[in-house]
Amino acid sequence: MAIGSIKKEVISSIPFLDQREILNKVLNVTSEEMSFLDIMELSGRSVATKVPTYHHFINDELYKLGEVSAVSGTDGQATATITLADASSVRAGELVYFKDGKVGRVQSKSGNDISVKMVEAGVTFDLNTTGGVTVAASDKLPFFSNAQGEGSGSPDPIRYGLTKYFNQVQIFKDKFSLSGIQKASAIEVMYEGKPYIMYKAQHEALMKFRGDISFAMFMSRISGTNFEAASPSLVDADGNPVQTTKGLDQYVTELGVVKNISGASLALADIKALTKELNLRRAPENYLVFVGTNKNIEWDDLFNQLGNTTTLSNAARFEIGKNIELGIDSVKIYGRTYHKKYLPLLDHKNVTNFSSSFKSFADAAYFVPNDKVKTHGSGETVDRLRVRYLAGDGTDLRYNETMLGKFAPTPTSDKSVLEVHYESVQGLEVLGANHFAKVI
Repeated sequence: MAIGSIKKEVISSIPFLDQREILNKVLNVTSEEMSFLDIMELSGRSVATKVPTYHHFINDELYKLGEVSAVSGTDGQATATITLADASSVRAGELVYFKDGKVGRVQSKSGNDISVKMVEAGVTFDLNTTGGVTVAASDKLPFFSNAQGEGSGSPDPIRYGLTKYFNQVQIFKDKFSLSGIQKASAIEVMYEGKPYIMYKAQHEALMKFRGDISFAMFMSRISGTNFEAASPSLVDADGNPVQTTKGLDQYVTELGVVKNISGASLALADIKALTKELNLRRAPENYLVFVGTNKNIEWDDLFNQLGNTTTLSNAARFEIGKNIELGIDSVKIYGRTYHKKYLPLLDHKNVTNFSSSFKSFADAAYFVPNDKVKTHGSGETVDRLRVRYLAGDGTDLRYNETMLGKFAPTPTSDKSVLEVHYESVQGLEVLGANHFAKVI
């Protein structure tokens, strides 16, 4: 190039494509952190148990319906013999109410046969459809009071029983392992400020471990016999006894109220039917409602539609500021208050909500009493829903973490690995499950 001359060259952008621009954070798209287990722990509902099975008792109903098996006697008479399916709680002197609106008195009892006389003069039994009070097999009879004779003795004694329910803990275990090279190797993403695969792997192993516990508390079914049985019904490949806990769904399905919705989506008629059943069971007035996406949408649609009528004013429906809140998180209707809580567990695309999944989870709303249950004969109250974990004699098995291998904080072998073992022994306990409900 001559002195004083200028040579121009084209600068290509291609070489810059060889350089990488990396966001050195792992994006959390699975969002596994918040679970049913977290809800239980954050609300302080974890209680120690010293044995692998735990029990609770509920008191029997003081008033019991009698179911008619057969009726015998003479038509048109004031007295008839009624055979009940079970007359163990019925005593002579008790008053019984018939569907005709008439009242009879139990004169005597022999086994499951009771002799009943109408209390009003001129009222007779209809045993052959010729007039009078009708009673037939399968009728339900309420025994609502008693009437005793002047100068008589006390009626026969009666003892009210207890019904026992139990559940059991389940052993959960998990593990992850890293070689020395893997532990020491840096990676291009940061986790908690440290660019090493160990910290990410350890966190995710812990999240999976806690997720297993959370899903079990909700979905698990109780195994047939437990650790204490001579021949447990469930064993592992080495013959070791295995027991599983009863999850919330099994408690509610077997003991609570289960209602199938009347149409394609949740309707006011479903809330009415649920209210009637809960009132029959003398259930509390305040509930949490755990929902996935399906029932979350149905719930909001139902109560937003009510807001478009004269039932609710616009002021009640909308919280107007910078935002308009259209979701209905809490509602009071038919004397009961419901607080809706979205539970991601019910929407997990690989566990509860996929194309051929058991829709009882994805399409269900779980109604959980938002109070404590009273203990019989005292003023004490107990959480209705809680987690039991095994602890005793200085051993706490709520959560255990053990590190093994050459690279453990305290080396345990010459094997060039870091192994982290997790163990937990926990189970769910539901008290007063007959007040819980599921709407599908």
